[in-house]
Amino acid sequence: MRCNEVKRLLSAYFDRELPADKSIEIKEHLRSCRSCAKELESIEKIHRLMGAFPILEAGPYFESQIIERIESEKRKRRFSLGLKLAIGFALCGLMLFLITLRYLPSENVTLETTPVLNTYIQEYIETYSGHIGRSNPGLIVSVSSLGETSR
Repeated sequence: MRCNEVKRLLSAYFDRELPADKSIEIKEHLRSCRSCAKELESIEKIHRLMGAFPILEAGPYFESQIIERIESEKRKRRFSLGLKLAIGFALCGLMLFLITLRYLPSENVTLETTPVLNTYIQEYIETYSGHIGRSNPGLIVSVSSLGETSR
């Protein structure tokens, strides 16, 4: 038998829970292996020390107190999870509201894009009018004062 298997079975060997053939194999291994024998000595020492402690009797309400503590912890966790979810949804709603406000048009803000667009179109036509006329002679572009283009 190998050491790792013996060490795994030592506690059961000590408690006499193994079949007779396994117990004999372990006993023979312990005679030849100092490391496993020391492991068995440690188990024996632990059992002796544990036997020195008095056995305490649980009070009459011990079981009900344990159950109450467990239930109390469950309630705390449920409340904590619910609170975290509520805060998360509230923050998501607030962010959505702020983003919506950012992109909604306001009555106080007017966009003056027409003059800028007019200037850009005029410069474009002046710059490329010779090219447009040569490549497509039928295309005529004019810009009105309101920024509308016509052909």
